[in-house]
Amino acid sequence: MDLAQTARTRPYGRAAILAGIAGFTVLTILMWHSTRPETWERPIISAVDGVPLVFRDFWISLFQPLPFALTTIALGGAAAARGRYRLALAGVAGSLGAVLAAQLVFKPLVDRVRTHRVAGVNQHLHVAGRMFPSAHVTAAAAAATFAWLILDRRVRLAPLLVALPLLVGCAVISKQLHYPADVVAGLLLGATSVYCTVAVAHAVSGGAAVANSPAIERPRGGYPAPQRESE
Repeated sequence: MDLAQTARTRPYGRAAILAGIAGFTVLTILMWHSTRPETWERPIISAVDGVPLVFRDFWISLFQPLPFALTTIALGGAAAARGRYRLALAGVAGSLGAVLAAQLVFKPLVDRVRTHRVAGVNQHLHVAGRMFPSAHVTAAAAAATFAWLILDRRVRLAPLLVALPLLVGCAVISKQLHYPADVVAGLLLGATSVYCTVAVAHAVSGGAAVANSPAIERPRGGYPAPQRESE
């Protein structure tokens, strides 16, 4: 990507990062210690339950810790093989960091669990554990975003990369492991973490390159002065 295209896409990238952070923050506040699906989540759960999802367990197993770690390393190797070492390091760091944050920080912090009423008393079901955000969907969104950046953001492949975390999200909802808000939060966390990490890495490296480049003297008007012809 050349400098002109980078300059054009930079405002959109910043807007996407801010939107992802804002959306995730709002969901975190709304789902704080929640135990029941919200009103807007119930129709989505019903719709997902009514759609037969093929290979449901397969989509979930793809983003268990070990397969996801191997996939992330493979994506980093693919980026490095193309000479994009900053993208490789930043993408791996953003992907693994997103999942670790989901599992070790946000799940204990938000503490959203599924409950049911038994003899008039709410009992916590620990089958799915803490639910917000979905670590499987976070991993899928991170891997899809990483792959999208490696492929130079090709629009033709974008639908396939978008479909992957959505399939994982539908699978975890249909298995009653998560509610829709957990899936949306995972999508935002995974994609935003990778995109933000890569953007910061490129910004830092770009700033260092500019700082180390030799200065070019220009006149006040910003254009080089015309050279006089020798008489």
